[in-house]
Amino acid sequence: MKNVNIFPKLVIVVGVILALSGLITVGSGIYINSFISDQLANQNITTPDDASIPNVQVNSIPTALSMADIIQHHAAGFAGGLTYAEMGRFAVESGDPAGTSNPDEALKDASGNPVANAARNTQLTAAGLVTSLSLSAMALGVSYGAILLGVAFTLLGIVVGGIGYALFGLINPEVAEKYGLRPVAAQ
Repeated sequence: MKNVNIFPKLVIVVGVILALSGLITVGSGIYINSFISDQLANQNITTPDDASIPNVQVNSIPTALSMADIIQHHAAGFAGGLTYAEMGRFAVESGDPAGTSNPDEALKDASGNPVANAARNTQLTAAGLVTSLSLSAMALGVSYGAILLGVAFTLLGIVVGGIGYALFGLINPEVAEKYGLRPVAAQ
């Protein structure tokens, strides 16, 4: 009879472990969501008038993506549609944002040194900001996924634990009587 009781008890333990894992995952998702939202809000970033979501604080997935999109749009306009990799390190006399990487062809400052390509530097900054905002949006999305997965694991754990308890009730006369069941051992 003892060996018969082991399986339902193991099923109950697995259910409890699943439920606890789910609760920990929900807590982790809530923490990550709160942390990222607070970090975004602490930067006091407000979307500009021409953003897809204008004049709001950046603290959520839609606002972060809206800000990333408008930064990329403005940077592309400043750089003549060129990406960072398509531009040279140095400015040229004509002002072409493509610039040059050849110091001999570059615009020189008063000391005779090549002048940095401002459009390229702007694209580099924009790329960093867009990446940061996009990663923040992704982290918020992952946190929502973690919360959903945690709820699913918690519910699964409750169901598995309940099945284990029901199996235990079918085997154990005391538990069976409590719920008005006829245990297998009594037949």
